[in-house]
Amino acid sequence: MANETIATEQECVRDTAQCRERWLCAGVIAVRVIVGVTFIVSGGVKLIDPEGTMYKIEEYLTVVGLTSLVPLSLVASVVLSMVEFVIGVNTLLGSYRRVTPVLLAVFMGVMTPLTLYLAIANPIHDCGCFGDAIVLTNWQTFWKNVVLVALVCVLLRYNKRVRSLFHPDVQSLTVLFALLYAFIVAWMGYTYQPLIDFRPYKPGVDLRAALDGNGVADREYDFIYEREGEQRVFSLDNLPSADDGWRFVERRERAVPQADANEELGHFAIYDGDENVTDRIVGHDGYVFIMFSPDIRKASDDEVNKINELYDYCCEYGYPFYAVSPSSPRATERWLEDTGGEYSFYFMDKITIRTIARNNPYVLVLKDGVICRKGTPSMLPDESKLNDCVENTDWPGTVKPYEVAPRVWWLVGVLLVPLLLLLATERAALFVVRRMRNFYRDRKAKYEKNRGKQK
Repeated sequence: MANETIATEQECVRDTAQCRERWLCAGVIAVRVIVGVTFIVSGGVKLIDPEGTMYKIEEYLTVVGLTSLVPLSLVASVVLSMVEFVIGVNTLLGSYRRVTPVLLAVFMGVMTPLTLYLAIANPIHDCGCFGDAIVLTNWQTFWKNVVLVALVCVLLRYNKRVRSLFHPDVQSLTVLFALLYAFIVAWMGYTYQPLIDFRPYKPGVDLRAALDGNGVADREYDFIYEREGEQRVFSLDNLPSADDGWRFVERRERAVPQADANEELGHFAIYDGDENVTDRIVGHDGYVFIMFSPDIRKASDDEVNKINELYDYCCEYGYPFYAVSPSSPRATERWLEDTGGEYSFYFMDKITIRTIARNNPYVLVLKDGVICRKGTPSMLPDESKLNDCVENTDWPGTVKPYEVAPRVWWLVGVLLVPLLLLLATERAALFVVRRMRNFYRDRKAKYEKNRGKQK
């Protein structure tokens, strides 16, 4: 009777331990999903828009006084996003169960103190951890990181208790695929334009409706003038006279918190000298072509022919063409001299142009004030196709509302389908990996054996 009681108690202990183990495994899997998806989304949206991430890194470097590292911002943008994305994929799949939690801890150990500093000092309004897709305040970002740190601690302690989705010999293939996927997405976003546009200036947006009531004229600007090598800042009500030797250099918009897309659209303001010509441009009935350059000195020379062809096309068929840049008159004049351009330059705030344009230069096409196409000049048709009015061609694009969801699902599908196929054919892939490993091992052994004979 006593033996039966002991056996029953031992069985209860085993059942309790098994139950706890099952709950622990379920908890680890849940943590993997939460942390993995967070890192994949965070890294993915930055990969989609590498130039937007580059601008944010430039802000960080400027704030901490490391402006000498600004030229490395693009490389840092791509590398940081790829690392974050691949770590997220490894976490979600449970790959490299020992190394991945350590990488997570290192990553969070760097980012959490940084976000605490941003929350306290508030040097910039948005940390950019989710790009333009999800805008969080600095305090929201910090507390999000605190939660992630707690979850990463769970993985550091218990991640090895749950097996990976893929066999260890196949996990290298998933990492290679994640790297290739991340590189292609970033390359597309940098070379052409982001595969998903999270910014307010999307195709199909009606700028006329967006600008109504937003008070574009209420924007405050500082005017930079130069005399005898000295630059000074003037307000609109206190502009200096040219008779006193002052020469206009540039106009800068004062920093204004950006609450939402409608407010951001309200920053769309184009100036011809001191005259606001936004209504004339946006209010034009028909097609309008606008070339943007956030810094004309750094504009790509490879796009010159395309721009000149577009300008000639606009002149031939009577479409307005505007070149817009925050660069100084001296810089724009130099560009026109070097490229043979016959158009005039207008002014827009650099931050607004960077929000619209992710390349330098960049072309925006409006129809009745609605954005119908945007992209690099190289994406425009060849000169041979610019032989008829816009209405008789199909290249201007569409004025339909921009849909984000189909593009998101397409990117998710391109990521998941190959991984699911690899999971379904894991045995075959494992066989190939092992055969390759054995082949190189045998080849190395044969080489060492021959080398020993020669000695």
